Amino acid sequence: MNWGYKILIGFSTFVACMLCMVGVAMKQSNEMIDDNYYEKELKYQDKIDASKNLSAVAQKLSITDSGNVVVLQLPLATIGNNTTGTIECIRSAEQKKDVMLHIQVDATGKQVLPKTLFVNGVYQLRLNWVTNGTAYFHQQVLNIRK
Repeated sequence: MNWGYKILIGFSTFVACMLCMVGVAMKQSNEMIDDNYYEKELKYQDKIDASKNLSAVAQKLSITDSGNVVVLQLPLATIGNNTTGTIECIRSAEQKKDVMLHIQVDATGKQVLPKTLFVNGVYQLRLNWVTNGTAYFHQQVLNIRK
């Protein structure tokens, strides 16, 4: 076999590898963790201020895994009759599995999230709420195991 055939085989192998890589890349999803990511980043100072508001409260927020439910316990000083906000459970692996809820705490500041809303895996939990004009924000990793 002369060198011309070796070059042809090498070039053909290279082209076949490139086509395989293009095929694999076409099947990948390119989801961002948030829609409107760049607009939200411009408002990030608001989240920093809301996190500082939460850290200034004496009672701390707690998130516990209790069997078939996840229990959120908000500090009593941060809730009231006009508390509004959202709970975002963002799954970075699949955007379709994200869970978005409204904060609906009871008089003790507790909200129960059933695990049937989730699939097993890691979520980025973001709590964002406002009471009496004061904003609060908390973010942490939540690992769901059923």
